[in-house]
Amino acid sequence: MEKSYAQALWNCVERGMEPAHAVRSLHQGLERRGRASLWPQIARAFERLASRESQKNRSVLIVADKSHEKEARKESDAEDARLVVDTGLIGGWRFENNEQLIDASFKKNLLELYQRSTNGMHSAGYQQ
Repeated sequence: MEKSYAQALWNCVERGMEPAHAVRSLHQGLERRGRASLWPQIARAFERLASRESQKNRSVLIVADKSHEKEARKESDAEDARLVVDTGLIGGWRFENNEQLIDASFKKNLLELYQRSTNGMHSAGYQQ
């Protein structure tokens, strides 16, 4: 039950209600219904919800252009990630969050190809 109240509070604030007003309204409603004792559990549930939501906002899906978005979201499982278009990417996409980086950009692949080819030249005795 406390999760439902916490989610309702979150939704009110997300829709533009002033946080202080939303909290006061919920608290008054709980008191009217004789459920004010739920307030500490609701506060903890709200903290967990806010933490989870803030983690979502830290996820970023970077695409070369909008045409790569659908494929990138599908392959990276980045449904809730914030989208950023980076024209510095030649093509493809990158997904970044706190614990993970998936780089499926053309730029990365081209750099790896360049590094492999130049390392091969040095080991074979070629000079630039």
